[in-house]
Amino acid sequence: MSLRGRIVSLTVGAALAVLLLFAIPLLLLEQRSAAQDVEQAAVEAARGVADYVSASDATRADVEAYVDRVNDREDAAPVAVTLPDGTSYGAELPGVDTLRAAPPDDDGDGDRDGPFLRQSGADVDAVDGGRLVRVDVRTPGGPTSVLAFASDADVRSTVTARALPLAGAAAALLLIVGVAAELVSRRLVRDLDRTADLAGTIAAGDDVAQVPEIGPPEVRRVAHALNGLAGRIDELLAAERETAADMSHRLRTPLTALRLDVESLPGGEDRELLERHVDNLERTLTAVIHQARRSEREGTRAGCRPGPVAAAAAAYWRPLIEDQGRSMEVAIAPDLPEVRCAADDLRAAIDALLENAVAHTPDATPVAVWARRDGDRPGHVLIEVCDRGPGFDADAVRRGRSDRGSTGLGLDIAAACARASGGVLSVLRADRDGIAWTVVRLRLGPA
Repeated sequence: MSLRGRIVSLTVGAALAVLLLFAIPLLLLEQRSAAQDVEQAAVEAARGVADYVSASDATRADVEAYVDRVNDREDAAPVAVTLPDGTSYGAELPGVDTLRAAPPDDDGDGDRDGPFLRQSGADVDAVDGGRLVRVDVRTPGGPTSVLAFASDADVRSTVTARALPLAGAAAALLLIVGVAAELVSRRLVRDLDRTADLAGTIAAGDDVAQVPEIGPPEVRRVAHALNGLAGRIDELLAAERETAADMSHRLRTPLTALRLDVESLPGGEDRELLERHVDNLERTLTAVIHQARRSEREGTRAGCRPGPVAAAAAAYWRPLIEDQGRSMEVAIAPDLPEVRCAADDLRAAIDALLENAVAHTPDATPVAVWARRDGDRPGHVLIEVCDRGPGFDADAVRRGRSDRGSTGLGLDIAAACARASGGVLSVLRADRDGIAWTVVRLRLGPA
């Protein structure tokens, strides 16, 4: 998961945890409050009917009509009336058969009606699906019970109606928190991305630019350190170029004087020997200066097209190979991508491998140069120098080791070129058209 995703997930998760800590007790309180409200509505409905029943001029037909009107109301609790003779009318309520009979009017005062009241207190009993409220009324014909039902379904619907706005507010809060976290994380990641781009530029060896030192203090410190590192690298590269330029002047002057002194000597074998030594020294000095000025010519990150380099190396070695009675196969795929390797280094590596193939195999041994894309690693290129010789130990790739009496530096040069490009050198035996080949493979990384 990306840093932005982690920040947003952590922020939203923390907000959700806080909301849950508040929502659970709040939901319990709302459920208790809704149960009390529904029960109180049932009590009020029962008392209202009881008041009407206790009216001295209310006939049974009037009471029955009044109960029907109450039950027709959608917001009222269902009500039923049980007469002294056991008959009842109104809504069919659960749990009526399990209730005890109305107590006699003895003013004990078990029915809590007092000596002057015609109604008892409201009794609430738990029944299947809710709570049943009963109010007993003294009538001329005997005690009459008024029943009202507080349904659990009404409690749940009330809780749901009250919880929906709270849930909407919580969802809106989570959305606001998520958007705020996204904005903050995007700004933070943008600053980190700029810093990471600078670090990648330094690692790639490209021209380095300064990044703005903005953002949180930690990000600013990292940007400041990387800017300082980039500036220091530029200073070192400039000093290296100046040193290379000074080297050319400081060394060529005494070398020229030495050549003049040698040329002033009388002719003979000693003079010719000294001239050869001076020529070798001059070539070596030229190669050293050329290598020292390499970063000035090629930049801090070298690259080349491997196809033309491999073709030029094969063309250079073809006359010698054909003079030895060898066949030479060259297969170079077109449009090979650029690799992270200087053309001079790659040419030196291919030359070293071809020289090994010529020097350490019998005459008339076929040689091949193959160059193609690496199918397993996009952007990588494989350059293979092959021969049908007896092969050699793969341990010869180590510097200074050889199983054929040589220094082993040719393979080391090629391996160094492959490593510098982000690739590797490998030695293997491969069959092609039923013929065994010794293959020295250079895997070169993309530029």
